[in-house]
Amino acid sequence: MDSVNRFEKSEQVSFTGRLCALYRYAARILRFCHGSVFSLPIDQSGDWMTMTCEFFESSDNRRVGSHHDDSRVPTRFGKLAVNPLRARWAVFFLALMSASCCYSADVVFIRSPAVGGSSREQEQLQTAANFYGLNLEVIVASPANDYRTLRQAVEGEHTVGVAIAADALAMVNRNALLRALHRGRGSDVPVLILGVAPDVDPILLRTWSGGAALGCRHLENPLRPQYMFGQVDGLTSQLADLESPLPIKDGFYLILGENSAAQPITSLRHDHQVSPVFVETTIGQGKVFLASSISLNESATDGEGLVHSFLRVAPAMIFISYCAGERGWHALHHYANFTIDDPWLRQPYGYVDYKGLLEQMERHDFHTTIAFIPWNYDRGDPGVVSLFRNHPERFSIAIHGDNHDHKEFTDYRSKPLAVQKIALKQSLARMESFRKLTGIQYDKVMIFPHSIAPERTLEALKTYNYLATINSRNVPQDAVEPSNLSALRPVTLSFADFPSITRYSVEVVIPKDFIAINEFLGNPLFFYGHSDFFAGGIDAFDTLADEVNKVEPDTQWRSVGDVVKHLYVVRRRDDSNYDVLAFSSSICLGDISGRDSIFYVQKQEFGPQTIHSVTVDGQREPYRLQVGTLNFSVAVPMGNTRCIAIQYGNDLELASIGTSHDSIVVYFLRMASDFRDIYLSKSAIGLAVIHFDNEHDGKPVQMLEWVFVFIAVVCIYVGYRWGIGVRRQRRRQ
Repeated sequence: MDSVNRFEKSEQVSFTGRLCALYRYAARILRFCHGSVFSLPIDQSGDWMTMTCEFFESSDNRRVGSHHDDSRVPTRFGKLAVNPLRARWAVFFLALMSASCCYSADVVFIRSPAVGGSSREQEQLQTAANFYGLNLEVIVASPANDYRTLRQAVEGEHTVGVAIAADALAMVNRNALLRALHRGRGSDVPVLILGVAPDVDPILLRTWSGGAALGCRHLENPLRPQYMFGQVDGLTSQLADLESPLPIKDGFYLILGENSAAQPITSLRHDHQVSPVFVETTIGQGKVFLASSISLNESATDGEGLVHSFLRVAPAMIFISYCAGERGWHALHHYANFTIDDPWLRQPYGYVDYKGLLEQMERHDFHTTIAFIPWNYDRGDPGVVSLFRNHPERFSIAIHGDNHDHKEFTDYRSKPLAVQKIALKQSLARMESFRKLTGIQYDKVMIFPHSIAPERTLEALKTYNYLATINSRNVPQDAVEPSNLSALRPVTLSFADFPSITRYSVEVVIPKDFIAINEFLGNPLFFYGHSDFFAGGIDAFDTLADEVNKVEPDTQWRSVGDVVKHLYVVRRRDDSNYDVLAFSSSICLGDISGRDSIFYVQKQEFGPQTIHSVTVDGQREPYRLQVGTLNFSVAVPMGNTRCIAIQYGNDLELASIGTSHDSIVVYFLRMASDFRDIYLSKSAIGLAVIHFDNEHDGKPVQMLEWVFVFIAVVCIYVGYRWGIGVRRQRRRQ
């Protein structure tokens, strides 16, 4: 009882716990059917569990099964027949249950028993654990503790890291903890001491850090502080030598010994000083990390933007990433894309010179997608069409609305959902006609004109088997941003279970810290602009492309469709196979281990859509849909790649959908848009008008008005010059 009182584990009820229960029910059914011998060791920590199952069948058991064909076993699911055929289905069910239960690692957090104590540190660790797919097991410390209690808490094989709140250090037996974290081979489990402040006993700090840290001091009104990342192998990677502005409300820094072996991971540059705030040192075979407490000035930041969100939890993110390694969720590659909205395949289209752009892409190694308006499906210069067809590694096509008549996917009062569904279907029909006419493939990725559509339109995108939508915001225009929406990933499935992805305008300065943090997190980078972005030259994107490639030399520039097909994260299981968390309905899995592997795929599926099929390389694959999660497994032979496609049932019949330009209003609008981009933009006044229109989200009528005004001014000017010429000619006569 003493050990229970000394440490109290928080209980967590999770989805996987329910899966574990289902697993046990399936095992009971099989035992009844076959009298089989099962070995079901279950080690459950936090939200996930590890399961192994051995099945041995005897001839006597088969005979028993044959005599009880009509027997029923009462379960929470009703009555299940246990004849041999249904028993085989039970085996299949058991296999699916095993596949759906992911293997994950644990991080243990020892916190203070004080009410409200260590809450900020716990929140930071929870954010990092959620991102990397680890369980955070929280333990409340008490003044007395013994080796047995510590051992039970942290020495499990799934424990990959231990974090201790600085205000709980006095209640933790250091020697007992380090003994529990010792591993016979290799490095010991690393320790993070989080939230260090001046009120932490310096003697405790010296003891826990092996003499590396002597104390902690308060930052007194720092002037324009910069958050600096050191160059530490295995920890900072793309963040190395990065500096980012950090508005501080209150903060502290660590005092290191003169000959300290501690290596700063992050520091604060302020008032011509550099003060360490997150360091690591080695004690024996293990690493100990220390992070001082820093509170940000929320009113002086960009809210919940990526950079702010990451800097607020940087030590926790770096520590858990280091602890987890391949056992945490991680992307396999780094991807980027540049998209130009609106052009059709005309040489040139405004400032877009396709031949010149190809030269820049080959010289600076990037890829350009054209967000193509389906209305233009039957327009294009043969030379540009050939250029796209011959260079799919550099050029690609995605879908940009349907008619692009301003906000054609807007609120349902202006345009009912039924009308928007018709437009989505017509977009696909027109793009299919485009493919047949040009021989150019296109990506079924929707880039909405002007702004993202309402949520039920995203639901329709999923129904009609679009792959994703990419816009300047990933929250639908009629939705409230949920509190649990992470700013650390650009993609979310929070709306209609459909991948909604954030992209970034190149018409504003994109800072290096934004690029580096995205690369560190493994996020794909989607950039976009318009024709007038190249008004200063076709090399306008080169600098940004070079910066991305410098921060992460292994960045792969691909089409938006290719990037979406690699929109998943993986983590290594205890059996050396892999769990896959998929964000898209179409993904491609390649050999990542140099051997045959099994990938256990899970994808969120709460929507009303009916799954028509799950195929792997065109062949149907069995799957399990349960409690809002789709689960299936895919074997990938060494050196191979396998592509999975989830198709949803719908009423789409492309052959019956009209593609003609039957709206005179849309026709004039498209012609006016072409005139604006191709001709109007070539003058300084016209370019200023376009920028003003874009900034103020001008409506189609306003654009037509600008075009007519411009034409009128040109006509007046031409008439004026003609009149002067006529008068001069008359004088000469």
